[in-house]
Amino acid sequence: MKRVALLVFSFYLLVFTSWAQEGRVYKSLKEVTDPTEVYALQLRGKRLKAVPSEVYKMVNLRELDLRGNRIAQLSDSIALLTHLQRLEMSRNPLMGLPATMAQMTELKELVLWSTYVTDLPPEFARLNETLELLDLRDCPMTEADQKALEQLLPSVKKEWYYTCNCERY
Repeated sequence: MKRVALLVFSFYLLVFTSWAQEGRVYKSLKEVTDPTEVYALQLRGKRLKAVPSEVYKMVNLRELDLRGNRIAQLSDSIALLTHLQRLEMSRNPLMGLPATMAQMTELKELVLWSTYVTDLPPEFARLNETLELLDLRDCPMTEADQKALEQLLPSVKKEWYYTCNCERY
């Protein structure tokens, strides 16, 4: 009987620990002991010039907040984050996005306000049914850029007005 009780307790402990990890937001890579348990990572304003390689081991990552860094380019390996649902890249000197991001079919929110992104690779048309929000506020877009994005992603809600009263972190 004690053995059954111990098994049941172990099961509940495992389930509770897993659930608790999903609600935790990591704010430093030093906090991470098991990259597979990270669901939300917030590395705001860390002066990063690239996405740290440790991030690509976080196979269950759902939310990645890299706003306010110095990232000018995302590598193709960003597509390894196949479960990512929200990517926050605001206030980085980002010029464009890799075409491989079109493989990130769980991505729902792509926040790029106050970057230099004005267009997306044609492969992003694949995300038309899954992406819900594309935030390009305060990006130097022309009307032609906006029309091209409307044609590429007609079902996606887009925000792109030039003057932005966005909440600064």
